[in-house]
Amino acid sequence: MAVESWSLSQSGQFCLTLSAGKTAENTLAAYGADASEARYLTSEEFFRTYKPTATSAALRVGSFRKWSFCIEFENCIGFMPGIQRKLSQDTEAFLLSRAGNAYTVLDYTVDGEVAESFEPGNGVTRVPSSHDFAGKAERLAESSDSITATLEILAEYTGLHVTTALLNGPLLSVVIPNPDRKTLMRNDSIRPERVDPSQTPRGLGRHLGSIP
Repeated sequence: MAVESWSLSQSGQFCLTLSAGKTAENTLAAYGADASEARYLTSEEFFRTYKPTATSAALRVGSFRKWSFCIEFENCIGFMPGIQRKLSQDTEAFLLSRAGNAYTVLDYTVDGEVAESFEPGNGVTRVPSSHDFAGKAERLAESSDSITATLEILAEYTGLHVTTALLNGPLLSVVIPNPDRKTLMRNDSIRPERVDPSQTPRGLGRHLGSIP
């Protein structure tokens, strides 16, 4: 992947998580990575040496004030319930992810429970909250794309501006060769999501707690 394409609004697939009160090493542990194997590398340095496989997960982790973050672009695992539970345990966490250049979701999770969930740019909030991140993102999206609008909402709340320059710069980088995806996908480790019946279409729909 070319470094120049590292704009989240232009990426067909990515997974970004933010977690309060955790160090970069704590975040790596939540993903099941060995922090002792991680090195601070720029994106160019990392992807020059990283050899992806069908199962490997590549993590780049950083922190700002009380928030830590992790970004993935291939074979993402950060959306999985087992990781979300650990990232939000006794704290709060965000997940912003896109799969297949189409399905995008923002989850706001507090102590293992999804407190708000919506599809940026979709106009439908499946799990509403008093923060109304969905409404704020929708209003901002009137003058920018939905991903950029959502990042602005996250920056306002966390103080962490996730920019292309930040993602390209030195971050704690590591590869998990074979993450246990079956265990991480188990939903019994995270509380069921609430659904707002007044805003959810009837009939068949998509589950918003995780990416298929």
